[in-house]
Amino acid sequence: MHSRADALSEGPLHPPGPAERKGLQALGGAAVVGAALMVIWIMAGLWLFVVPPADHARRADVLLVLGPPDDRMDYAEQLMQHGDAGTLAVSSPVDNAGQFTAPICKAATAYPVICFHPEPFTTQGEARSLQALAQQHSWHSANVLTAQFHITRARVIVARCYTGDLRMLDYSPQLSLGAWAYQYAYQSAAFLKVAVHPGC
Repeated sequence: MHSRADALSEGPLHPPGPAERKGLQALGGAAVVGAALMVIWIMAGLWLFVVPPADHARRADVLLVLGPPDDRMDYAEQLMQHGDAGTLAVSSPVDNAGQFTAPICKAATAYPVICFHPEPFTTQGEARSLQALAQQHSWHSANVLTAQFHITRARVIVARCYTGDLRMLDYSPQLSLGAWAYQYAYQSAAFLKVAVHPGC
């Protein structure tokens, strides 16, 4: 334990010198810049991921559901029953036997359903598959359905590959705060990849 005499023997505290003040100022400036960048990222993310610009459904040759074929399939079936597309195309995973896992691929429907497994199983692979299927089936217009946090990036990727009339439709899943934080980070990193690889 230090006595009061020991504390006094250590001498008075000196104010920081010029070099120390410059270091503290630089640290404070970096903190302000970092906080500003974080605010900009969050605000940009609100527009890009939470409430992104989306199109209204309009009659098209095909409704393409980007994977995974989860709860969004209910909305896709509603759109098909409403007559918003002539054909439903679904990007589906496959099991070990090479069979499509999306239930719609084996269901009886009043409209044509085309299931496919793109290579690679990514948005870019799906965009390439859409263009190939459009050429094969003479499709000239497409509604593309995906989650709202994915729609802005998907629009860029699909438009690079698909040459027909394109409308991007959003599906809004219920996400926890942690899931939103993950999507913010994942989609931000994925946008960087899109910028680095500009081709189809």
